[in-house]
Amino acid sequence: MICFRLLDAKDPAQPLADAVHALARGAATQDTYAVDPVSFRHVPNAPFAYWVSDTIRKLFTTLPPFEKEERTAKVGLQTSDDFRFVRCSWETPITPEELTQRNWYHFAKGGSYSPFYADIHLKVNWADQGNEMETFSGSVIRNSDYYFRPGLTWPSRTTQFGLRILPKNCVFGHKGPTIFLDNNNPEMLLSLLPVMLSSTADQLISLSLNAADKTARSFEVGVIKRMAIPEKKDDRLPKLASDAWSQKRRPDTANATSHAFVAPALAPQKTYLS
Repeated sequence: MICFRLLDAKDPAQPLADAVHALARGAATQDTYAVDPVSFRHVPNAPFAYWVSDTIRKLFTTLPPFEKEERTAKVGLQTSDDFRFVRCSWETPITPEELTQRNWYHFAKGGSYSPFYADIHLKVNWADQGNEMETFSGSVIRNSDYYFRPGLTWPSRTTQFGLRILPKNCVFGHKGPTIFLDNNNPEMLLSLLPVMLSSTADQLISLSLNAADKTARSFEVGVIKRMAIPEKKDDRLPKLASDAWSQKRRPDTANATSHAFVAPALAPQKTYLS
């Protein structure tokens, strides 16, 4: 099968004619791809990804899939009425009673592309283990046994896969799906984070989505579960990931509306938390 890639051409008619004539002369252009249709089956759901080599497509048969016994990805809570159940973190009460009997918990609800770190600025009413939402007909409570566990979360729709750290004691939403490890090991989570944010992983995810440009994409849990993941063993990865998280978090320690706030930027006694 011969494919011509002319997405960047404003008027593809002439470039297409030129590519066909060049192919007939035995001098194919760089926008011409010869593909065996059978090779599409190497990738889950067989996306029509003709622009990558057969070697890349075969990675889905040689590399392990993301989901296996010790790791998984889950979609979370859908309140169906955020006006009722969700607040900015600075809107929720901080009283002695609230501190002893917590009702509001940090809520990872997707957001914009922000790899390694993003401020979890929302809270959700999870009083009595979500009893009010249980009785509200619109809410959909998914995978609640994974709530409050540390993981790696991402916004489900952005231009690029934006995985970042999810601290423990948080609830995650259906637009903020999350990766979990069976043992909740922080070192293993930190090792996994840069691997999943690598250019190799980005290309494999893009291939799974049949997406070659940077338009907005839906990074659904099923896509992440099926993706081939490069197994990278490097003892430096946890430290590098932690440093990247700390550097991205640093500005929020001076942001009064952030849950990472320490003191105003010009405060003489200001110290940064890592």
